[in-house]
Amino acid sequence: MSSRVLDEVDEKLLKILQENADLTYVEIAKKVGVSPSTAYMRIKRLKEQGFIKKIVAVVDSELLGYRLKALIFMSIDVKKFNKVVEALSGIPQIRDIYDVTGEWTLVCSLLVQDHTELSKVLDQIGSIDGVLNTSTLVVLRTIKEDKVILP
Repeated sequence: MSSRVLDEVDEKLLKILQENADLTYVEIAKKVGVSPSTAYMRIKRLKEQGFIKKIVAVVDSELLGYRLKALIFMSIDVKKFNKVVEALSGIPQIRDIYDVTGEWTLVCSLLVQDHTELSKVLDQIGSIDGVLNTSTLVVLRTIKEDKVILP
């Protein structure tokens, strides 16, 4: 991770890309007030320095049939932490894995098509050596979900 302080142009570029990374360099440059080549070079540098991890499309999961979101809270044998995390990382339905403080060791978010698929994933998680206990919360509705870092 870079400790470099961003200037105003870099911050504007990041804000624009967070909103719409599908813009051309010409369109981005106009919004920021720089030349397209400057926009290109700045964005390239922001990628190289790790400020931009990757540029992706935000896909509507429900339109693709993935209508059920859940959070799985886990207690694990900390001696098997790395093996548990590796096994969880291999489950495609798991979207995020967080190492947390408090009663639980890990929290995972997952996205599945239905309760049947959720049940299969929970069985898979429960069979991982080192997973001691789980608690599952099904998301009824999403109130806010945002990946924007710079407002």
